[in-house]
Amino acid sequence: MTLLLNPRATPAQRLGAIASVVLALTGQAALAATPDADGGVAGLQQLAAGKALGLGSAAVPIPRPGADPTAEVNELLKAPLTAEAAVRIALLNNPGWQASLAGAGVNISDTARDNNPAKLKARQDLTLLSAQARKAWITAVAAAQGAAALLQAQETAQAAGDLARRMTQVGNLSKLQQAKDQLMLSEATLQLARARQAAFNAREQLIAVLGLWGGQTGFALPAELPALPPEAQELPDVESRAVRERMELRLAHSRWQRQRASSPRPASADALWDAMGDAAGVRALAVSTRSEARQVYNNYRTAYDVARHYQSEVLPLRKFINDETVLRYNGMLLSVFDLLADSRAQALSAGSAIEAQRDFWLAEADLQTLLAGAPVALPSGVQGAQASSPSGTAAAGAH
Repeated sequence: MTLLLNPRATPAQRLGAIASVVLALTGQAALAATPDADGGVAGLQQLAAGKALGLGSAAVPIPRPGADPTAEVNELLKAPLTAEAAVRIALLNNPGWQASLAGAGVNISDTARDNNPAKLKARQDLTLLSAQARKAWITAVAAAQGAAALLQAQETAQAAGDLARRMTQVGNLSKLQQAKDQLMLSEATLQLARARQAAFNAREQLIAVLGLWGGQTGFALPAELPALPPEAQELPDVESRAVRERMELRLAHSRWQRQRASSPRPASADALWDAMGDAAGVRALAVSTRSEARQVYNNYRTAYDVARHYQSEVLPLRKFINDETVLRYNGMLLSVFDLLADSRAQALSAGSAIEAQRDFWLAEADLQTLLAGAPVALPSGVQGAQASSPSGTAAAGAH
């Protein structure tokens, strides 16, 4: 800003003009230093676009300082909770996520560059939280659906047990057969109790991830999981996509390139060993990321094939057998116990199909997490390879 003074002005007038300019500049600087009312997270929202599971290209909800998400959360809880609504609530309301953002502070605001490690970590944490919410929702819905299937099996066993007891009392059934039917009822009752406990625990885990309490915990869940997609995704480039999107790998590779550019020829033996360690760390992380991608995709395809087999083969066969059993029972070719046993077997097969469907959607969530650039929890053999990260080798190589 250039200040032009009137040469004919008096000293007092000149001093007043200078003071006005100083005050204006001071006000602009104070305004620039003042954070936005929303915390300045528009840049983080753009950086995280497409990285929250289940939201697609929709705007990613991010907690803002001073904003109360209660009204928005309550609105999302009015209808039976969908997977997308669960992700939105978690991103708005999870206290751990809010504390993480508050701890990062201005490092994730619009005043920080997009490749700032704090911003990239916040983006990864957002992806992981959305995956956690989606998987908790899948588990809770499947557990409630499975408990309903076992309730049907238990009711069938109860009917068989009551009939066996009455027939034994009039001498039409041996005590041995009654004991077998009573044992079947006891086992079905225990299975139902365990299933209900699992459903309760799964719901509580979902509540914790969403950060709900009080009256908010009374939300309704859908009666069943979403149907399987017509086909599984074909991803021949899953390894390259995982490597390209992995945040730790991008940061490590960028750091390694900067080190090479600043010091193309190591000045000492220690520096030479450090350079080798950094390069090896990047390669180790790339190798483990590729291995992780192969395992995640294989889990996804296998889970889809198993779930599809249940839907297209096992359940239709069970229904056919049940229909034929009913016909033979009506023709007095089979006893009522045969009919009840088949009905119970059909209910148990339905429970196994629900578990297979659940496993597919959990594997699909892992695949989407991988493609969004975040790590996926896998067996220890894979995660152990990540111990040789560039940061770890650099620290170990600091002599």
